[in-house]
Amino acid sequence: MLTYSIDKPLIHCNNVLGECPLWDPTRQTLFWVDIDMGLLHEYHPASLDLRVHQIGQKFGCIALTDTDQLLLATELGFAFYQPGDPPPANFLDVIPQGMGSMFNDGKVSPDGEFWAGSKGPRGTSKLYRLSHNLTCSICLENISISNGIGWSLDGKYFFHTDSLDCTIYRYTLRGKELTSKEIFYTPPEGTPDGLTIDSDGNLWVAIWDGGRVVQLSPDGVELAQILMPVSRPTSLIFGGIDFRTLYITSASADLTEKEKSAQPFAGALFSIRTQAAGLPSQLFNLRA
Repeated sequence: MLTYSIDKPLIHCNNVLGECPLWDPTRQTLFWVDIDMGLLHEYHPASLDLRVHQIGQKFGCIALTDTDQLLLATELGFAFYQPGDPPPANFLDVIPQGMGSMFNDGKVSPDGEFWAGSKGPRGTSKLYRLSHNLTCSICLENISISNGIGWSLDGKYFFHTDSLDCTIYRYTLRGKELTSKEIFYTPPEGTPDGLTIDSDGNLWVAIWDGGRVVQLSPDGVELAQILMPVSRPTSLIFGGIDFRTLYITSASADLTEKEKSAQPFAGALFSIRTQAAGLPSQLFNLRA
């Protein structure tokens, strides 16, 4: 297995729970979120300009759309947001208040719908699908911490992470129906968090409390690892003009003062150049 390492961050942004990096090839911009602080970060590598937007509530993940607006899975629902505008209001509320649950990770599917999961008490979370007409349906139930998701390049499989199970599961796709659940990958230490898939169909996974990123074959075999200077890498995305820059978010949430002292870059944004190339993120298609 190939081993690489990152020693210092690209941006020392002190996120509490940095998550969901998203590369916008049109803007040549990296977006990512700080879930607990309700912040959207907007970074322009060409100019090194960094802007931080207040969303006004916790939110789990973001997606590109076929307009210039972003789609947000907020704490309890969905909202559209134009970077620089005032904090948005939800156009749809989905998760009932008082359950101790909120939206977490998500992605747009190959057919342009937004799949986003929730996190909460064990067995109470769900994976939702927001359709083109802005109606929402449930894809999976009895989840605890819905995390990284992805689709195999051949369209046969759907990958879904439940971080409380410390496992990535693989489902067989029959249209939009998820069948034949099986264990795809469980790391020897830590738990899988966010993931992305490269142009060869390999999965790249951030390992929370594992201090590394792993590259997995389509069969779940570790091909490479990136050792991190933080214990809690959270998610990752390929970006840049050639999609060969891997951006990695991290968290400082729930670390002790001793752990924070030993990990001064916890909560930072990292990057590394790779031989592997990523793929553009899918756009949410609004056909209301």
